[in-house]
Amino acid sequence: MKRIFTLLGALLLTQFIIAQTTVFSDDFDSGLSAWTLTGQWGTSTAQVYNGSNSLTDSPGGLYLNLQTTYATITQSFDLTTALDANVHFRVKYDIENGFDYCYLEASANNGASWTVVTTFNGENNLATWANFSANIGGFVGNSQVKIRYRLYTDQGYQSDGIFIDSMRITSSTVDNAPPLIVHNPAPHFEGDADTNFRTATITDISGLSSVSMSYTVDNIGPPTIISPIDTNGNDYTFAIPPQTAGAYVDYVIDAIDNSAQLNSATSTIYQYIAGNYINHDNGVVDNVVNFSSTFTSGAANRVSLGSGLSTLTTALIRNYTDVNNPNDSIEVHIWSNNAGSPGTDLITPIMMFPEANLLEPQRMTRIDLRPYANQLDSLTGDIFIGFEVPTGGAWITQTTGGNGRAATYNGSNWTANTTTTYHFRAITTNPINPPTALFSFDNTNDPSIDFTDLSSNFPLSWAWDFDDGTTSTLQNPTHLFTSPGTYTVSLTASNIIGTSAVYSSNVTIVNAVPLASYTYDDANDPTIVFTDNSFNSPTTWFWDFGDGSTSTNQNPTHDYAFADEYTVCLAATNQYGTDSVCGSVTVANELPVALFSSETLAGNSVEFTNLSLVGNPGPATYQWDFDINNETSTDENPSFNYPATGGTYNVCLTATNGLGASAPYCLDVELVDLTVGISELNATNYTLSPNPTSGLVRLSFTDDSSIESFQLFSIDGSQINTTFNSISNGVEMDLSSLSKGLYFIEIITRDNASIKLPIVKQ
Repeated sequence: MKRIFTLLGALLLTQFIIAQTTVFSDDFDSGLSAWTLTGQWGTSTAQVYNGSNSLTDSPGGLYLNLQTTYATITQSFDLTTALDANVHFRVKYDIENGFDYCYLEASANNGASWTVVTTFNGENNLATWANFSANIGGFVGNSQVKIRYRLYTDQGYQSDGIFIDSMRITSSTVDNAPPLIVHNPAPHFEGDADTNFRTATITDISGLSSVSMSYTVDNIGPPTIISPIDTNGNDYTFAIPPQTAGAYVDYVIDAIDNSAQLNSATSTIYQYIAGNYINHDNGVVDNVVNFSSTFTSGAANRVSLGSGLSTLTTALIRNYTDVNNPNDSIEVHIWSNNAGSPGTDLITPIMMFPEANLLEPQRMTRIDLRPYANQLDSLTGDIFIGFEVPTGGAWITQTTGGNGRAATYNGSNWTANTTTTYHFRAITTNPINPPTALFSFDNTNDPSIDFTDLSSNFPLSWAWDFDDGTTSTLQNPTHLFTSPGTYTVSLTASNIIGTSAVYSSNVTIVNAVPLASYTYDDANDPTIVFTDNSFNSPTTWFWDFGDGSTSTNQNPTHDYAFADEYTVCLAATNQYGTDSVCGSVTVANELPVALFSSETLAGNSVEFTNLSLVGNPGPATYQWDFDINNETSTDENPSFNYPATGGTYNVCLTATNGLGASAPYCLDVELVDLTVGISELNATNYTLSPNPTSGLVRLSFTDDSSIESFQLFSIDGSQINTTFNSISNGVEMDLSSLSKGLYFIEIITRDNASIKLPIVKQ
């Protein structure tokens, strides 16, 4: 029994909790004390659903022209504890189709701002009372919710207006309301040439579990679904990527709330055309006009494309229709500009039936011109968009007051229309204009500055001037400034249309890469003293003396072995970078280089041939040591008789000139029969000529059948890459690229015997 009572109590409690509550009701039989009214709003007995009165915008009959009037419930409603709410009433109306409107509007903030809940428009709806309900669940959770009716009329036509009776506002504690999606699309298919951003305000008392947008392009393929790129309170912003100019884009917004019911809402289908939208009118419809084949048979509007080159992709003509004013097909033209009037046709005229219909009586007619891209490419300046009526008639909207662009056609001549403005528009590709130069820079790595081109209108070339004597043609250069200071950096950008004005910006440099510089003192030639004179505080130095030697001292001293002209380079470095400079250093003086060869004759008599380099200043003197009994000689090319017993003697030669003495050059002289082996080839079988040489040298020999290879070495034993070219009875090599000095050619046989022959490069 206890369980049954508990269950029954729970059911009764649930019923109570979710019960619907009427927060406002009015059948207008007790007056209008609950309302705040403007204009003609009042009660009527002419049209009544319940009781004796109804609420209407014009109790005396027809509503007035050019009116915006309101009927507002004076009190505001506290819906902070509600999860859903609805407005119910009975309604009849006779409102000029497409021009006059009555709006049911709601406010969440006591009337500070209003949102249209629904729109009433249409004629001859007075026969039967319609039972109307509108969900206002998007406004629950607020303490000052207000409701009103707003009547808007233009100047052209009067009707009986709207009648409202048996009005109720109810709230509920169960969220059965879908999210409220409020989105104000750009009118008349207006889009952008680049990314199209669309913002919608989406509200629901239970919060939102998902929000998305779906779009299609030219109605091809399945929809693409995107998420918001930004959320600000209840505002959700979507970004539809850039599309080809002229593309038709349809999109809808979907939202699902976070209630247990997961109520969902899908917006109406919104449309725009991608591209550069050109509009010369304000869109206000003051009246409509008929063009016919029997009277005024054509209309045109001058459209300014600007100074850049663009392709016309779409024409828009705002037509009109209602049950009494039907349309026939129109012949759409794109004309050239002939001194302010339509000129020649740029394309073959296109027959179109206007898109205006009874639901959208003022709808723009879209003329897709993408199939005519070849004829409508690279346009500039003014063109005319318009139509002629071959048969029947066609209606268009217009604004009172001319903008100097409209013209009418009587079948033979065009006449400027100075009293009205047509709603004819165009969509093009982005115009290609001369660039507008602009750049930014990043000085994080001062004095190395990264420049970023920000120029508009699609530049194809760039000319940078860094104000320090240097330039660049890169789009985004990185430039190293060599000295602190303020520089006025300038950029000029160009494309096929023209060249921009110069854009300049000051760049202040605090730090600096070294500016390498040096001098040298050759007073003690060939000992050269180098002095670093680099600017901007280098911390390390690297010298290349041009003879294979280097140094990391700041102010090095270097001894050159040979007289020559050397290219000396200094690289100076600090924390900001490195700079290099090279110069020529001429060395006139040099020590001699001792060198000789020997030939053993009969009886162990040895003849010595002096091959020494004299150096500078010359001439040289010579000191020979024959390695026996302290025997010496000062002859240039001496002969010496060794004992008959033979042996091996280490003969040395020292050469001396006015600068000093050479290092001794020593050579073993063997006075026994030579058995060929490692390092024991007979030198007399090989001849080098000329020796010394400044370039080509020939190695001659009588038999090459046993030779395996040739190699060239410097005096310090380093192998040097060179090419040995075969000639008759020998090989030839080019030593012209080598520095002055002593080198050795090593000859190696197939059985690993070898001999090194000296050669002097002068």
